[in-house]
Amino acid sequence: MEWTRVDVQSDAEMGAIGGLADLKVGLDTDAESMHRVFLDELPHLSEVMEMHNSVVSEAESRVVSESISTLGEFVSEFGGEWSGSEIRLPLQTTEKSEIAIDTMIENNSQIVRMISPERFGGLVRKFRLPEGRSVAEAIWEGEFISIKLD
Repeated sequence: MEWTRVDVQSDAEMGAIGGLADLKVGLDTDAESMHRVFLDELPHLSEVMEMHNSVVSEAESRVVSESISTLGEFVSEFGGEWSGSEIRLPLQTTEKSEIAIDTMIENNSQIVRMISPERFGGLVRKFRLPEGRSVAEAIWEGEFISIKLD
């Protein structure tokens, strides 16, 4: 089975502050929008990201044990909250874009893998969702990442 990447939306993507993020060009645009446009126009970065993901996967298989936590154990480890349809985790990070969430199906339930390169030299944790539940979306809300479940 292969991992599928979950697109983690940022607060800025959810609602532009002052409407500046909607501007495409000109002196009135903000730095984040210009940076996003710059990165979108560099096709070679996708190759670099794919190579990075393969290196991370190799390192994970060699270094990190194959243990998969329950959802309760995972939420407890991070000091988060789980309310049935939402998981909220406090993650203080300077580079929110580097947090990766992947999923895959194993034995009729979804496994979620979180990768954070900033924590402890590369934090990788996996947890199993209850049967019948799956990740619908993930959103940054300030210093919390909110994982919505179906």
